[in-house]
Amino acid sequence: MELIEMTVAVANQVYKCGHAHLADQLDESKEHLATLMNSAKDTLCPECCRVEFQLLELDCQAYANLQHMSSEMSAFVIEVSGITEPLSSILALNDYHQRAPSIDELTPGGEAFDLPHSVWRKEFWFANTTDPVHVVMLMDHLKQEMDWLASYMPSGKAGMHFGRFIG
Repeated sequence: MELIEMTVAVANQVYKCGHAHLADQLDESKEHLATLMNSAKDTLCPECCRVEFQLLELDCQAYANLQHMSSEMSAFVIEVSGITEPLSSILALNDYHQRAPSIDELTPGGEAFDLPHSVWRKEFWFANTTDPVHVVMLMDHLKQEMDWLASYMPSGKAGMHFGRFIG
């Protein structure tokens, strides 16, 4: 049986700033990453965003955690802090919402009443009875999202935190 490698093309992607995507093709396992990249095509590229964030001296960070949501459900959660436009608009396009930061694994962030201290939050819910194979697949999805976020952060992957909370 011959294995055929499939690719997902990010065809002629040019950001608003005129820069092209660094990767012309991503393999099928990076389909989520390609979708995220495509969602940002009408904005500045990650490099231009990083430069702007550095000029503004923003401390951009992203935190990925596992949280207990109910007796039947858990969620992988990403919370992004210290950002501004255009990344906030890109996050909104990708199902992030402004919330108060989470305190710990059992205390998700509530409503964002204090907007200057709010975070952009995205949740990836799954049933506690989900087959571990599917949970691992969801973890890969989360890692792709964190890699994508790192491309916008002034400190790159150093601004990505797993198993830590903002406070």
